[in-house]
Amino acid sequence: MKLNSQDRDCHHVKRLLLLSGPMASGKTSVSVSLQEHHGFVPISSGSFLRAQLASRNEPLDRHSLQELGDSLDRATDFSWLIESVASPAIEARPDVDNWLLDAVRKPRQVELLKLRFGDVVRHVHIVAPESVLEQRYAARGTSLLEEYRVSVLHPNEQSARSLANFADKVLDTQQHTSSEIADQIMGIWEK
Repeated sequence: MKLNSQDRDCHHVKRLLLLSGPMASGKTSVSVSLQEHHGFVPISSGSFLRAQLASRNEPLDRHSLQELGDSLDRATDFSWLIESVASPAIEARPDVDNWLLDAVRKPRQVELLKLRFGDVVRHVHIVAPESVLEQRYAARGTSLLEEYRVSVLHPNEQSARSLANFADKVLDTQQHTSSEIADQIMGIWEK
């Protein structure tokens, strides 16, 4: 289905960045750099999911977030991320040009976001070697390493890791600082 310009949300948006990558790859650090140095405003799918879990008195752990995201994907054919998270945020702030969707996790989410928002969308996948990912996660607390190893096996995390194959650019946080990555990201709209 091709959307015409009046069907597109908020044509004032100049940039909508979709970030993907494994847990502990550095998405948050890159997001902070984009916000501080390039004026991006974050759209948080995690905040939406945590609010949903809290309203149901369910635990706010990673596994519950992954399961809820998957169930919303199935129930809405992946459109919840646009309809319940991205579009409302963008519509509420018509003054914002640069948006950052913190974590896309499935190829269909990327596809639908590109269909809805068109040529302003770019998708960047953040990576680091597995040993570095484990070290970073363990640094958050030694008891969390087992949680990391379990979470890595979840289909949701496996899907997120596969998004490197669909990204406009893949950047390694072990090779570049988050500021360098943010600067490189800005260049991908110039193609």
